Amino acid sequence: MEKWIIWILITLVSLVGSCGNILWKIASNHIGQVSWKELLNVQWNLKTLFTPLVFTALFLMFVGRFASIVPTGYMGITQLVTSITILTLIFTALLDTLFLQAKYPLNVWIGVVIGLLAVYFIGGDLKV
Repeated sequence: MEKWIIWILITLVSLVGSCGNILWKIASNHIGQVSWKELLNVQWNLKTLFTPLVFTALFLMFVGRFASIVPTGYMGITQLVTSITILTLIFTALLDTLFLQAKYPLNVWIGVVIGLLAVYFIGGDLKV
């Protein structure tokens, strides 16, 4: 498999997970604060889990991580998980800013740039 295809897969996996994160944030805003009593209540969990927004968010987060099995054969698991995690955080911050109008301080965006540099160096010895 070509190197650029592997990076497209890693990017798509990260983007799908980020979309799940944003939907999860929207769902948690609708649910409100959750106490441990509610969290340990099976009936509340089932009712909450099967609401369309929560279910879709969890499904996207699952697909994002499950699909990461494809590029596993081309790089070490540490390289892969680190790259997906960093890209997921970056995409989540961007989507959060675009769609939920979150405001992040400058140091967060500096961290994003450092994260992108880390992904660049991590993927430098990708085996194709």
